Amino acid sequence: MSEFKKPLVSLIVTCHNLGQYLPQCIKSIENQTYKNFEIIIVDDFSDEKTKKIIDKNFKNKSNVLKFFNSNEIRVIETKKNEGQLGSFLLGLKIARGEFVCMIDADDVLLEDYLATHLQVHMRTNVAFTSASACEIDENSTLHSLCSLSSSMFENRQMKLKKENVSEIFEISNDDFEVKILNQKKIPFGTWAWSPSSSAMMRKSALEFLLLFKETEHYKTGADKLVFSFLHLIGGSALISQTLYAYRRHNNNQSESNPLIGNFRYLKSSQIKRIIEWNKLIRLDVLRFIRSNYSYFCARLNPMNTKRLIFSVIFSFNFLTIKKALKALIFKIC
Repeated sequence: MSEFKKPLVSLIVTCHNLGQYLPQCIKSIENQTYKNFEIIIVDDFSDEKTKKIIDKNFKNKSNVLKFFNSNEIRVIETKKNEGQLGSFLLGLKIARGEFVCMIDADDVLLEDYLATHLQVHMRTNVAFTSASACEIDENSTLHSLCSLSSSMFENRQMKLKKENVSEIFEISNDDFEVKILNQKKIPFGTWAWSPSSSAMMRKSALEFLLLFKETEHYKTGADKLVFSFLHLIGGSALISQTLYAYRRHNNNQSESNPLIGNFRYLKSSQIKRIIEWNKLIRLDVLRFIRSNYSYFCARLNPMNTKRLIFSVIFSFNFLTIKKALKALIFKIC
């Protein structure tokens, strides 16, 4: 296979006032075992502190070369706060890779992140893959090797052997499990994946979203829309291997506490957002397909486009209704 080119991966790092974490995030990309990638930093109308960090480390070419060997880093600056989805789509417009990752500036990738995702993509035909996460805090202290955000691989019963101290914190594992998901297993609008940075997406599937206009609805929680849409048109795969560190800190949109028992505590503001997203996502996607119907038909043919519409309309199941009732109870409380 040496005569074939290896695919390019575009890592779009969206950053809004997270400058203190950005260098560690970018350094973790530099340390990847798979080297054919590009980085696009989208500075989403950040504060002066973050802008100075970006200017110092990533905009001056000589500094970039010192920091990042010979790889290129491109920086986009927004003129207003576009939010997570809007800033990601700006990066997607100039991305050159066949595969794309939506990386949060406060997360950290493990060295086999790209290689493992690509291995699964090369053996499946899914629109995106999502990996498990470990959890760190604002000081990069490890709190758990099994994030609550990776619930599909939760071990309820475990038999452990006594390990040396160094082995307790070992994340690497040669064997991992892959679960391929489709609309029957995970209907549209439900959730089965780890957050944003967990995923590698096929650009050919993502390109549909360049036509999406309702970005104001997803200033946070862009992964809810992006993953749901990609799963709708091309399915997904879960990777049990821990491939990145999800950072919990006081500025998280969702979970601010590192870990409390076996329950995910959400901020009140996040509960309200989840309720709104669950209301909006079906209507937004239906409007999106309808307003770009000819484009969908040209790409997917009319019959498949109609199937997408019916999949969204009839996507409710018992799990979705149960979650909706829980969300309603939270709202009342």
